[in-house]
Amino acid sequence: MPEFPEATTIAYQLKQYLNIPNNNNSSITLKKINIYKESIIKNIGLIDEIINRDLQEVSNYGKIIYFKFKDDYWILFHLALTGALLIKELIDLNKINYFEKYKIIEFVFNEIRDGNNLKDKIILFTAKRLFEKVIFIKDNNPFKKYGPPFNKLKPIDFINILSKIKKPIKLALMDQSLIAGIGNIYAIEGLFCAKISPLRKACDITVQEYYKLYSCLKEILKESIKNRGSTISDYVDALGEYGNFQNFHKIYNKSKCPQCNNKIKKIKIEERITYYCPDCQK
Repeated sequence: MPEFPEATTIAYQLKQYLNIPNNNNSSITLKKINIYKESIIKNIGLIDEIINRDLQEVSNYGKIIYFKFKDDYWILFHLALTGALLIKELIDLNKINYFEKYKIIEFVFNEIRDGNNLKDKIILFTAKRLFEKVIFIKDNNPFKKYGPPFNKLKPIDFINILSKIKKPIKLALMDQSLIAGIGNIYAIEGLFCAKISPLRKACDITVQEYYKLYSCLKEILKESIKNRGSTISDYVDALGEYGNFQNFHKIYNKSKCPQCNNKIKKIKIEERITYYCPDCQK
């Protein structure tokens, strides 16, 4: 499931491609939407209100990628297990033919530069498993049910949020209502780096350990973004390419600890697979 690095990678590629102008003679507007499967599209009645509005921002909030339009209209993308947001014209024909078997919705943008109409730009959203969501919404803050994104937190904020939580630290890290963006893979990798057992209660972790965990997560997420995220099963970026950071995982889906060479333990914490080294992580 895409987490902060994967969502950041895709959002950056889309932003570069759509290239939102910053002068009055240029704009990029949502010209048309083609719907192929309605089942995972929410608030479909807002589509007519969003059509022909200027696109103002493309980014991500934690794991969620979004298009923000004029007058507080948004389109939110939850990629879940198999979702992909693709720049159609930049992807190899064979790959596009494959992805189009799973197409859900297509966005056609009209670009005007200095008064001149340019070629339409098409973004395709696909999903195999249909656990994904595309949400149309009008709201001045569509992320209010989520905690602040990890990349906006200072260490002291990180500590203040987690240190009062009584559930296991791994579950606390993954709780999007506390902190947005960290999922299973990066919680596992961050806790291993910080030498903290995923089973310990968040409220029992020391301040020094929290500083170490914050530093580990920050570095791991930064390196993952440099490598366009981790592809474990279906994740691809906006160009249809796999991420590369899975080749640098220390403990996720591994059998032996890279530090002590002892066997890594694989358990479930509330139905989520967890890897950790009982000898190195206390």
